[in-house]
Amino acid sequence: MGKVYRARDVSLERVVALKVLPARHAKDPTFVQRFVKEARAAARLNHPNIVQIYNFGSVEGTYYLAMEFVDGRSLGSHLRERRFTEAEAIGIARQVCKALAVAHAEGLIHRDIKPDNLMLTTRGEVKLVDLGIAKRLDEDQAITQTGHSMGTPHYVSPEQIRGQKDIDARADIYSLGATLYHLVTGHTPYQGSSGAVVMSMHLVEPLPDPLQYAPGLSEGFCRVLRKMLAKDRQERYPDVAALEVDLFRLHVGQTPRPNEPTAPVFRSTADATLDLNTSQRALIDPVVLLRIEESLAVLVGPMARILVRKAARAAPSLDALCEELARQVDPGSGRDAFLAKCRACGRASTPVKPPTGPGKTPAAAGRTPAGEATPSLSPPPRTPTPSSSDPGASRTPSGFSEPDLALLETALAQQIGPLARILLKKALKHATTLSGLASALEENIPGDEGRRAFREVVRRLTP
Repeated sequence: MGKVYRARDVSLERVVALKVLPARHAKDPTFVQRFVKEARAAARLNHPNIVQIYNFGSVEGTYYLAMEFVDGRSLGSHLRERRFTEAEAIGIARQVCKALAVAHAEGLIHRDIKPDNLMLTTRGEVKLVDLGIAKRLDEDQAITQTGHSMGTPHYVSPEQIRGQKDIDARADIYSLGATLYHLVTGHTPYQGSSGAVVMSMHLVEPLPDPLQYAPGLSEGFCRVLRKMLAKDRQERYPDVAALEVDLFRLHVGQTPRPNEPTAPVFRSTADATLDLNTSQRALIDPVVLLRIEESLAVLVGPMARILVRKAARAAPSLDALCEELARQVDPGSGRDAFLAKCRACGRASTPVKPPTGPGKTPAAAGRTPAGEATPSLSPPPRTPTPSSSDPGASRTPSGFSEPDLALLETALAQQIGPLARILLKKALKHATTLSGLASALEENIPGDEGRRAFREVVRRLTP
């Protein structure tokens, strides 16, 4: 959005922080609109824990924002040197709650709470900064790009990732929870090879238990963290006032006992490296497991590999395995359809070849050493369906055939998870050819292996 300089206000003789919109963005009405929006949003808020706006405007086409100069550093800068104690993190979070309470009372949702947007002064005060993607609950939806994910991947709430229209204060509570996790453990909640992978993990993967990084954390603090980071926002704190009550209890040495999320939030490190032993491979064919993983990956993303192997360790039958995996799928996302597909995988008469590569034979490809995840399969060769070259193909408003788009979304979802649908919709706004659309989608896939699998699907679509 811009560069920030230390400057002097010559009329009032004071040091200020001067944010300047880059020249290349000043020519873009959308960027200018967001820049002015940030200034107006922040100028309405007056609180010691929010950076104050002094002035904004433009001079000869250069847009600027003059604001309070903070004598200190961001929490992100501190985290590069050390992590914070539980007591320090609680004190910081309480101050952020006070700032957010003022913003939320004005109908303003920050939507990008993270360590880099929280300044810590030399006097120990926390200052909330950067309202560049803040959203008013009553504003024009076009400005905030409703339907697209907004925020920073490591801290963004699940509802923002899904591009929901009705983002509210609970999104900031989730992001503050992810920030608290980072402050006390020194690690972001999820770590992946790309932003798309990290966001998929926010949607479906339980959190690593913070006690593995910081064993000294109190039970009450972990309870509060679990509630803040509930994937279902209905199970989070309803507002920052309720959260601040429990933070105060922690501050005075009490143990808050908020209602626990119904879905498990933390997972242990051991669950991340699961594999099938010999007897279990004899019970359920590895090729069947690969088929099931492929179907599940469309709904839950890369976590499908771990979920399938975990369920297979205890499942006495294919039906039991399918029932257990179906519980991981949201009812609104096609749980019944997945269950039917899962059961059909075991009855399929035509085996699907596991992926092969240098040094692998098809027979060995279904077996992986302990601790290694079996690569997801590419979608099977297409059966004849209307395609972009068929005169009678069903076409979307963008001009691409629906079967082709469905196959692209499925192939992308296998690599990055449920975020595939959002990315496909975004790419469709700019793509004019199928190959151009595929190239834009491929940029979101981490790793050469995943990209090669995706290209193979594209190769079947294009002449």
